[in-house]
Amino acid sequence: MIWLGVAAAVLPVLFTGTDTAGYQKAMAPGVRYRMNMASATSSPWVDSNLWRYQRKPQASYLCDTKGKSVVVAMAEGYATGVKLALQIAPEQQGEYDKMAAFLKQIPDGPVKPWVNFTVSDDGSFQAGEVMNMLSRRSIGYGIGAKGDYALSAKMTNAYEAMQEMREKLGDERRVLRLFGSELTLAVAAREGARVRIHLVNYGQRPVEHLRLRVQGAFREANMKAYLYGGLATKLRDFESGKDYTEFTLESLGAYGVLDLAQ
Repeated sequence: MIWLGVAAAVLPVLFTGTDTAGYQKAMAPGVRYRMNMASATSSPWVDSNLWRYQRKPQASYLCDTKGKSVVVAMAEGYATGVKLALQIAPEQQGEYDKMAAFLKQIPDGPVKPWVNFTVSDDGSFQAGEVMNMLSRRSIGYGIGAKGDYALSAKMTNAYEAMQEMREKLGDERRVLRLFGSELTLAVAAREGARVRIHLVNYGQRPVEHLRLRVQGAFREANMKAYLYGGLATKLRDFESGKDYTEFTLESLGAYGVLDLAQ
């Protein structure tokens, strides 16, 4: 599988040169609100690079974050282990420095992706959109030459393709599920009895009472979070069953790294 070559603890850097030829472009992450055609409510759309980084983890990426969240962009790169350079405005330097200091104090942890199934990729736009849909629902997938599902240009409806995979898998069999936020995406890694979960919040405010359900029984949990607004992150209502573990994060800022051990 392609994922196995991803390195640990790759810190995003600032782009200081002028030659961008060696980079692939990444979008500035964030949230767009689209009016629902059937009602007056708005539906959030998360602009995330997680699927893009998972698709080509060996590539080098360049992301223009001027006027956008530097913290979320750095969280995406760190969570997936890619080489990421950022273009920022001078007033964003302090934000970059603070997040870089936070990432440097995170201890080494599992990096091997923890997935429910693998997909093969023909490199088409349509295949990428299916991966985007899977990532936006934090459904664990890997990429291999012979996957459980073949993603191709023939898939004209990415949402339906994602839903079919999700229904065949069944929510109870997923390695990880999130409850309480449409704007938080997760990336999970596992090595033996240890699990690391990266939580990226694309919203502009902290998420309160985020519930997680993880496959397997775990007895230890440690959370490191990048905080804003003075809110502390605490785990509560911890419940470990025979084949699952559930708990609630009282609040989540822009980014959190959760380590579990059996």
